[in-house]
Amino acid sequence: MNYVFTIDEKNLLKLKEYYQPIMVPSDNSTHKYLFKTDQLTITVYNSLQVMFQGEDALEEYNSWAEILGLEKYESAEKFNGYDNQYLPLRVIGSDEVGTGDFFGPVVVCAAYVTPNDYLFLDELDIKDSKKINDNQIRIIGEKLIKNIPHQVLVTSNEKYNELIDKGFNLNKIKAYLHNHAIKKMISRYPDYQKIIQDKFCSEENYFEYLKSEETVKNIDFLTQAESIHKAVAVAAIIARYRFLQEFDLLEKEYGITLPKGAGPGVDAVARIIEMKHGEQIFKKIAKLNFKNYQKIKKN
Repeated sequence: MNYVFTIDEKNLLKLKEYYQPIMVPSDNSTHKYLFKTDQLTITVYNSLQVMFQGEDALEEYNSWAEILGLEKYESAEKFNGYDNQYLPLRVIGSDEVGTGDFFGPVVVCAAYVTPNDYLFLDELDIKDSKKINDNQIRIIGEKLIKNIPHQVLVTSNEKYNELIDKGFNLNKIKAYLHNHAIKKMISRYPDYQKIIQDKFCSEENYFEYLKSEETVKNIDFLTQAESIHKAVAVAAIIARYRFLQEFDLLEKEYGITLPKGAGPGVDAVARIIEMKHGEQIFKKIAKLNFKNYQKIKKN
């Protein structure tokens, strides 16, 4: 279970000082700080959002919630309940995957879920996709794509790098993809009642990225949206399913097992690939604006 709040600079200094002994480096450009033990991971994003994960996450979150005057949670079940104001509504939810992976595409999915789908989704035990391993994603994803209306958009590494060269950043790419997927779903299911998107940037920035586009405006941007409505959870799982399919194709085409993420293991495999295939291959299989690529170029 993930627990998230937004912190100000003054309290961030206190948090950093408190967790200094467990601070670790991060290759993710969206991270400001990363703290880690076997039972706890605390990620501080550039947006000043703080996410607690792991066995000790609830206890640590509640400690800071008390300091900051935020709501405390008695149990993970209470935090993760889907019983909220969105429950009786027909919802289009959207989410993305692949943004933290050096290898592989960026995939966005928008899914349309109504209360009529809940029994089916409960049977699949739909929940936060980050808590489902890849083997389960493949099984559940196969069932979801056959039964839940959705729209998937895949941005290949080559297209991603082309957009970056044109001046796009990652959030602008995501904004374009989400907007397009949501518009497709609205055209197919105009009887929807709410749109929920997993929040990855401020609303102001989101609409600034799309100022030259026909843009869907009536969106609820929510942090940890997978825990708030099943439409977003479904979208995340389908997006991950398609990401894995695309990842499989890359591995098959180039005959190598590619690691996910952007850590040291990725750097090691990337160097092997560079020796076998040359630097130009990364344009087709990786995100060139990641620090992993800069490390390869320096060697």
